[in-house]
Amino acid sequence: MLGGIDPIIIFHRYKKVVDPTASVGHQLAIVSKKETFIPLTPIPIYLSEAITGVQIDSESKNLDVETDTQTLSDGTPANSNQKGINSGVSVTLSAKKDSIGVSILSAFMDDLFDKVTSKEYAITYIHGATTIFQGLLHTFAVDQNSGTDLLTIKFELSKGQKQPTKPPPLAAVPSSTGTLPLIPGAA
Repeated sequence: MLGGIDPIIIFHRYKKVVDPTASVGHQLAIVSKKETFIPLTPIPIYLSEAITGVQIDSESKNLDVETDTQTLSDGTPANSNQKGINSGVSVTLSAKKDSIGVSILSAFMDDLFDKVTSKEYAITYIHGATTIFQGLLHTFAVDQNSGTDLLTIKFELSKGQKQPTKPPPLAAVPSSTGTLPLIPGAA
């Protein structure tokens, strides 16, 4: 605990529902073209060592960006295109095997396993600079060494790959001295 702020993990759950605007046939099943989700009450768990018996050993935040640079044969400045590969958080915890925090985390992670394909969950982790909002579970592991009652808990949350949207191309604007490329998106 640094500066009186305990880490918190928030489990967001959703219920996938059928789009009410989808057409219904006489004997056809309802088919939804758009996924619609209803948010359920989020469940926060404060990872305070005094309350849950869980201690943060290490945590890290990582942003991966791929840059593709194309040099041009006419000597003009190179074109660079970027895309986000991943935004993620890795956390390592330790606790005794009878810790209430480990039991709660394991139960929620097991519950989320069934919701991975249906996309009916998200996880937020907040602890100072190590923060991720509405992340997806990447890994979760609980390890125990023989001869001790100490557990090591590791989990990773990820935002996944993101593709940036390209700005609209510049269109030529007629003028008395020629054309000027000034108006974005104009045809």
